[in-house]
Amino acid sequence: MPDIIHQKLQDSEESYQNMTFWHFYPLFHAVQNGDMETLKKADLIQVESFPEGRITKDTRRQLEYLAVSSVNSFMIAAIQGGVYPPDANAAADEALRRISRIRSVSELPDIINDSVFQMCELVNAARHQDSGNVHVEKAKHFISAHVTQEIGTADIAAAVSLSPYHLSRLFKACTGQTMREYLVNERIKAARQLLCEQKYSIPQIAALLRFCDQSYFTKVFRQKTGQTPGEYRKAQQI
Repeated sequence: MPDIIHQKLQDSEESYQNMTFWHFYPLFHAVQNGDMETLKKADLIQVESFPEGRITKDTRRQLEYLAVSSVNSFMIAAIQGGVYPPDANAAADEALRRISRIRSVSELPDIINDSVFQMCELVNAARHQDSGNVHVEKAKHFISAHVTQEIGTADIAAAVSLSPYHLSRLFKACTGQTMREYLVNERIKAARQLLCEQKYSIPQIAALLRFCDQSYFTKVFRQKTGQTPGEYRKAQQI
C-alpha cells in the first residue's frame, strides 16, 4: 500500500512543490494509529507550500490532483486503522466536495489538514468501540464487510473459527447486542450513506441491504433514526 501512495503522490508533484511522499508518510501512519498527539506536532501542509499569484490551468489541476490523492490516502489509513469503510468514505467525500468548490488553490492546505485530523478522530472513535476480544472484533469486521449478503450466525462463526453457540454468547457479553442486532445496525448505517449518495432509489437500497421489502426497510430505518428513508434523504439535501 505505501508503494501505491508513493507513486500517486510522486506522479502529481511539480518542481516547485515541497510536498513529497516522505512528507505525507508520517501523517499516514499517525492517522492509521489514531495518534493525534503526533499530528498536532507534525509539519502539516502550509499555504506557503503552494505557488502564489497567477497559476496556469495545468498547475491548478496538478495541485487539485495532489489534494484528492492525499485525501484518499488518509481515507485508506483510517480504514486500515479500523474505521468502518463507509464512514471513512463519507468523510473523504465531504473533503472532495470542498476541493471541487475551491476558488483559490490556497484553500487546499486547510482541506487536506482538516481531512488528516478528521480521519484520525474516526480511528480513535472506532478504537473506543473495540470490545477487547479478538474473536468479537473479527466477527464485527466480517459482518460489516458482508452487509449486502445473506449471512447468519453459522457463517460468522465459521469466519472466526468458533462454534455458533460460543460466539453468540461471547458477542452478546462483549457488545450488549446479538449478532443479528449488530448486522441490522450496520445495514442501517450503510443505508444512511447510500441515501446521501443519491445513486440508488430507496427500493434498490432496501434490496441491496437484504431487507425483505421496502415497507420493512422503512419500518426498521424509522425505528433506528426517527425518520423514514425518504425524510432522511431529503434532510441531507438541505
